[in-house]
Amino acid sequence: MPMLPRSQTAYSPPDQTGDGVASGVSGGVSGGEAGGMPLADRLAARIQELEAELRELQHRAKNSLQLVISLLKLQAGRIRDPDARAAYEQTMVRIEALAILYRQLHESGAGTHVDLGRYVTALCEAVREGTPGALSRVPVTVNSDPIQIGLYEAMPLGLIIAELVTNCLHHAFPDDGWIRITVRQQDDSGRARLTVEDNGRALPAGFDTTSEDGMMLAEALAGQLGDTLSTDSDAAGTTASVSFPV
Repeated sequence: MPMLPRSQTAYSPPDQTGDGVASGVSGGVSGGEAGGMPLADRLAARIQELEAELRELQHRAKNSLQLVISLLKLQAGRIRDPDARAAYEQTMVRIEALAILYRQLHESGAGTHVDLGRYVTALCEAVREGTPGALSRVPVTVNSDPIQIGLYEAMPLGLIIAELVTNCLHHAFPDDGWIRITVRQQDDSGRARLTVEDNGRALPAGFDTTSEDGMMLAEALAGQLGDTLSTDSDAAGTTASVSFPV
């Protein structure tokens, strides 16, 4: 094994100060400062960078969803088959539910939470306006406790609301119909409950939610929220409810 000449050294210890502390590690014992910036300031700056990146991602998601909606609308006039038309309208409602959510996230600048009452109101208005004929005039009222809900809870909840309101509008109503949506905090359980009521025709006897695509989706989404979708129907109308974490 070749040896180093005596004029060279394999290791040079850091310069020693008068008190015997290595000057090379002085930055590591000075409270985490580097380049003149304290650690707390560096962390705050990094948090701001991440928040800006999150807002940019939300902005891109909002624009992408809006582009998809615009492209789908271009094809609307070419759909002649009734079943295809119904599938198209159902798809539009679902995409719109997500687009409204991302739009409100971007507008609020609140990171990953939205005002649930505001979101549900905008969503129901979009569903109602997208319903053809006289059913678009059925009044939908929203009454919600002041709740801030996270993105990953708002997505399945919004889709459930879209399915339930769409189902009410398309299948339940004679004249003088109404839909009422209520969101209530459940004490200190860390959960809230969504209730959708209407005064339309009752569900058929023995109605199976798994036999209808929209209701089957709502059932699956309720499972993501840690609950099951409950329905109750009689001559006075139909009520559906689900709880969710807040």
